Amino acid sequence: MPTAGDWLDYWDGDVSLYVSPRHLEAHYHGLFEALRPLLPTPPFTLLDYGCGEALMAPALAARGARVLLHDAAPSRAEVLRRRFAGIAGIEVAEELPTGRRDCDLVLLISVLQYIPKADLPGLFERLRSCLKPGGRLVVGDILAPDTGVLADVVALLRFAWREGFFLDALRGLLRTLRSDYGRMRSHLGLTTWRLDEIGAVLDAAGFDVEPLAWNIGHAGHRRSLVATARA
Repeated sequence: MPTAGDWLDYWDGDVSLYVSPRHLEAHYHGLFEALRPLLPTPPFTLLDYGCGEALMAPALAARGARVLLHDAAPSRAEVLRRRFAGIAGIEVAEELPTGRRDCDLVLLISVLQYIPKADLPGLFERLRSCLKPGGRLVVGDILAPDTGVLADVVALLRFAWREGFFLDALRGLLRTLRSDYGRMRSHLGLTTWRLDEIGAVLDAAGFDVEPLAWNIGHAGHRRSLVATARA
């Protein structure tokens, strides 16, 4: 089972799971397209928790969002500030805006697998305190208990074939298997959830839950859901 500290230390380094610039670009373009039907009527405030490279932030801002980017890895904030300096509508939030309840939408995409189960109720409660009553939390790329590494590999290769970076993906997979990420995934594992199980945690944190018919991410075998904050 992953520990938050171990994974956070890893992501705070100079690491990436993207095999090429094309992979990075295609990933964030796909995320934006998958999120597009869920975006509120502008203007709206969006918090991207565990935002990573956050390359869809300009597209979200162009749709009328005030985009708050938050990543727990300390080195990420400075990278994001440099990347988006001078772009209107994008802010780097080193602290969560908890208690203010001024966000219309919170994104939690491809993050749960790195969070221990015992830590998740507290995180959901903090994110709910960022949301307006009726605001929505989008939880994407949820890894199911019966999903192995092979399913992720096949999904990546299909995505790479479609988006034009197949050879880079093959080379990248070989590097990943021998990398610190590969060793950590093998040693620590990733946190997995059934939808009914995670739905119960969200319900206890004050959310109404609705599974999505599509995943926010390229891996079709993973799942996503929308949780609406109760008043």
